[in-house]
Amino acid sequence: MSEERIQFDLIERFTAPLPEFYQRRIIFWQDEDREFESMLDELYIPDVTILKLTGTNNFAVKKLLLHDDLTDNYLIYNPFSYADPKDNWLLDIEKFSEEYRSDLISTRMNELNIEASPAMRKTVKLYAKFFDSKERIERLKRIGREYHTPLQLHIDIMAVLAGLNGGSAQDVFIAVLSAGQGEENNAVLSNIKKFGNIDAFWQLVRKYTGYIHEDEKALDLFAAHVLLTALAQTMNPSVLKGLERFISDSNKAYCYSIVHEWRNREDNGALWELCRSVEQELHLASRFEKQDIETLLTADIFPSIHEVILSRFFSEIADHVVKTELMLKTAENRRTSGWIERFENYYDSLYYVAKMQNFYQENAAGFHIVEPKAIWKLYTEKAYEMDSFYRHFHYAFGCTLKNSNVLLEDKLKHAADYVEGLYQNWFLKELTGCWTKAISDNLAALGYVSEIGKQRDFYSHYVKPLAGKNSRAFVIISDALRYEVAAELCDTITRTTKGTAKLDAVQAVFPSITKFGMAALLPGRKLSVNDGMDVLVDEMPTRSTDERGKILCAANMNSVAVQYMDVLNMKRAERRELVSGKEVVYIYHNTIDAIGDKAPTEKKVFDACEDAMQELSNILRIVINDMQGTDIFITADHGFLYTYSPLTESDKLGKDAISGKVYEIGRRYVLAEPSAAAEYLVPVQLDGEIVGTPVKGYTPFDSTRIRVSGGGENYVHGGISLQELVVPVISFKNLRSTSKKYVEVSNAELKLLSESRKVSNLLFSLDFYQRQPVGEKIQPCTYYIYMTDDEGVVISDRQTVIADRTSTNASERVFRVRLNLKAGAYDKNKIYRLVIANDTDVPEEAEFHIDIAFADDFGFDL
Repeated sequence: MSEERIQFDLIERFTAPLPEFYQRRIIFWQDEDREFESMLDELYIPDVTILKLTGTNNFAVKKLLLHDDLTDNYLIYNPFSYADPKDNWLLDIEKFSEEYRSDLISTRMNELNIEASPAMRKTVKLYAKFFDSKERIERLKRIGREYHTPLQLHIDIMAVLAGLNGGSAQDVFIAVLSAGQGEENNAVLSNIKKFGNIDAFWQLVRKYTGYIHEDEKALDLFAAHVLLTALAQTMNPSVLKGLERFISDSNKAYCYSIVHEWRNREDNGALWELCRSVEQELHLASRFEKQDIETLLTADIFPSIHEVILSRFFSEIADHVVKTELMLKTAENRRTSGWIERFENYYDSLYYVAKMQNFYQENAAGFHIVEPKAIWKLYTEKAYEMDSFYRHFHYAFGCTLKNSNVLLEDKLKHAADYVEGLYQNWFLKELTGCWTKAISDNLAALGYVSEIGKQRDFYSHYVKPLAGKNSRAFVIISDALRYEVAAELCDTITRTTKGTAKLDAVQAVFPSITKFGMAALLPGRKLSVNDGMDVLVDEMPTRSTDERGKILCAANMNSVAVQYMDVLNMKRAERRELVSGKEVVYIYHNTIDAIGDKAPTEKKVFDACEDAMQELSNILRIVINDMQGTDIFITADHGFLYTYSPLTESDKLGKDAISGKVYEIGRRYVLAEPSAAAEYLVPVQLDGEIVGTPVKGYTPFDSTRIRVSGGGENYVHGGISLQELVVPVISFKNLRSTSKKYVEVSNAELKLLSESRKVSNLLFSLDFYQRQPVGEKIQPCTYYIYMTDDEGVVISDRQTVIADRTSTNASERVFRVRLNLKAGAYDKNKIYRLVIANDTDVPEEAEFHIDIAFADDFGFDL
């Protein structure tokens, strides 16, 4: 600032009106760097006495101002600064006087709300190059902070150089480590070197993380230090023996917080690569391989921990060693762990292998029931779960193949071979054999299984009682919606809608293929076929939607049939118009069979099952909301049999096993003239069920296929296995909130179980319990657990609990959650809060006291 400008400013200050109750003006001109000392002799300000402090005249000046002269104006030039305010004899006078600074540093400090203390001036001087840029100054200003200590100023300047809008030291470290491991190519570190202060950065690193800067491979070593110190927070020290130089015990909580915060960000790719690099450099995978599973479950910093766990289990499964209890525990533990999004499908695969093995162990003796009705009951109440486990396994397995992990891909494929053996060679073989043996006589004599509800009676049993009488029956028919998929769908819509849903099962008409199943669901007195094997109801064709609509109208003129896609494409008004005045509405949906019936896509049939459930849930909402549907049935024409492994020749049966005229043949059925004969096939008498052209049916004894050309061979239907023959019927009734039967859908509640409300360690565990088992109107809920201070600032990591347990045993609905407090000082007299939050409800809080004997004090020396 020029001398003229300084003189002008000072004159202006002294001629300004005095503050209330003041009779004179005293201004202290602070100039610690003595930049303007030389101009004092020539400086003139009217009616103002100018005094210069010399370091020896403080007492004399104080006496003058407080005793000798109480009326004149004074400008006191002060070239001194005091580290300790107690050394400043004139501090009391400065407090009621004014201050003037004319140097650039002071101007900047004032502009940026930086306290005018010697320590802060020293800090500002360190960053002369930083303040050369108006753009950098503006970005620092936009952070909007007041600076009273050097530490926060250091951090914010580094944050600006890292491209951040403020933040903490942790954010700066993440930005630096994200920018690359080579110092010469790390843009953030280069900025700090060029425009900041690299010594301040490394001192900041040491204070917070414990890492002491080394000239060689500094960033590589810093990264390894942060990751291994974070790992040491939860993992047994014996695992890390020999790596002590990378670990700072007093900084474990802070380093864990860095990794946890960084990993939870969407842009965590750099952390993944950093973990991979450190794993490889320090051979961590081989170290983890020597540990037991229980030890590995205590940590999740490095991806290789997941790979070691999964590799071991998959290898054991391939060797027919299946540790179900430990596998289930592992899958539960890992589903809320770090990096789970990259391994979720592998753990799902592991989980469903364990569930299949559990079922096997419970039924290892096989199935030796002789009554068809009892086998039907076993399947519809329990055994269908094996089909569900198998489907979920292959769905997860298929997802892994879309973005495979090279270390796990082959191991999981070998484990999948075990799954195939368990499902095909034990479950299907044993259950289908038992079932076929029990029903063969019925099929040969009647063409169906007695004492079990028939698909042919669907309309008269379910639809007709509701049609009319001021009510409307909706029927959604999903092609190949097999029973186990419908069971999952039924659970879902029960938990997510206002209505009630009940699952029944009826036996499909033989053969269990689309044209027969669709016809069987229609009203009419008789089912028949012509020579071309077209299926007729009361002599009317049934192939198209329009043809089925005519049959419905013959039974009830106020009926309509429509395709799912047509309903989906309609506007809401069009949907209302479609059903206006109608009493019976049939909606046809085809997702599963459309995919499974084609050889190129049959391996995607389990993906199609997932899609079908979403689509059926959607059409249900449309029927309820746009068509005012109350009574809705969801059913199918048939189920399906699917096995993943390529079939061997022993799994196939040649056409030459059949003699006589064959009208139609599929992989799981034969329709032939009554005089035809067949070896190795189960005969099915159809003359009591199907009229018209005389016909007799045949089907394989087990899950083998008949060798025919065209179509796929892994996905089949038409036969008599339970998977093909059991047709689901979901009876859904929408309820108004005023109904006595109405129950509000609610989340499974999570409550704190631990009684103590005192925390005495940065790393601690708490027990929580899920109040209600999931089921009916209680739906699963994901909770987030964390600690805050009295101002709501989060002071711990955030842990996740998925409250989805279905057990009625309360002890099996207990969760243990390990929390890590962020490093820092905690006041034992303050109230801290544990927060239990989800995405929909008001968070619950519990008050805690934190009494930790030692917590790092992150001071700063620069």
